Amino acid sequence: MSTSVSISELQKEKGTFQDVLPSVIDSLVTSPKLSEIPEFSVWIKKILDYNLAGGKKNRGLTTVLAYEMLEKPENITEESLRLSRTMGWCVEMLQAYLLMADDIMDGSTTRRGVTCWYRLPEVGLGAINDTILVYTSMIEILKTHFGDKKQYTHIVNLFNETLLFTSIGQHLDYTMAQRKKNDYSLFTVERYNAIVKYKTAYYTFKLPVCLGMLLANNTDTESHKRAEEICLEIGHLFQMQDDFIDCFGAESVTGKAGTDIQQGKCSWLAVMALQRCNEAQRNVFTSCYGSREPAHIERIQRLYEQLELPQLYRQEERNRYDAVVERVRGLSVDTGLPPELFLRMLEMIYKRKL
Repeated sequence: MSTSVSISELQKEKGTFQDVLPSVIDSLVTSPKLSEIPEFSVWIKKILDYNLAGGKKNRGLTTVLAYEMLEKPENITEESLRLSRTMGWCVEMLQAYLLMADDIMDGSTTRRGVTCWYRLPEVGLGAINDTILVYTSMIEILKTHFGDKKQYTHIVNLFNETLLFTSIGQHLDYTMAQRKKNDYSLFTVERYNAIVKYKTAYYTFKLPVCLGMLLANNTDTESHKRAEEICLEIGHLFQMQDDFIDCFGAESVTGKAGTDIQQGKCSWLAVMALQRCNEAQRNVFTSCYGSREPAHIERIQRLYEQLELPQLYRQEERNRYDAVVERVRGLSVDTGLPPELFLRMLEMIYKRKL
């Protein structure tokens, strides 16, 4: 199988994937549990329609891709594909839940090219409860569609573990931004790696792949461990890209205004800058980093360019891509993990702009 992901192939699956969403939401809002509160059904549908719109849907699509590439061909049916897409939407709902909370914590203004949910006049801080509604709705959908499956307990445990790990990552990320001003002692590669592992890699890559494995009835501990290791490596590459795009990406392309500099985040760029700057440059960094003043933000961007971080980023992106390719091509056949799965995941993100 070719490892390149054609645009037409991705667009076709994305369209099919999108077509499943209305029935997924309907299965929730027509539930007997909600029948006595019709206005709530209207509200939860509005929340989901707004917060599941836009985006690349890579996590949901990866769930479907993983199932298709891991399942025995004779077991793939229209019904099994429908279930894999439903599972993919549960992953997207987890993503929506996390992003809604993240936007509140970060004070963000836009997400996917539209106003953040909590900033809508009719929402406000009610968005805190809405995030809970999104997550519990996801759990309800899982129970409706997968409650009778033998892997149901494994699936729910995987979602709960992923939420735990991602919440740990969010805690590390947030507390780093709340440290004492000009204290950059923890802006280390080791701390950055921990943030990436917990905040991004588990729910962006490990969760979709391991859900695909469970849908294909693969519960082998060693295979799941191998998949996790590779997914965490891909996740590191993905977060490094996110950090670079936050600073240098165009909002007209990304749909989101960058906030890492203003919030003093422990980003890849910040860690690399502190490793490379001289005393004068460090003084510039400590004076301007974490400031919301446009001139200070621009000065940090110029400092990154003076330190040649864009060039370093492109080289590091290539090195990490090559390292993952080498690792997956060495996968043993008895793991049941096709290298093509991870290579296609890499192709979906390599040299991305948003």
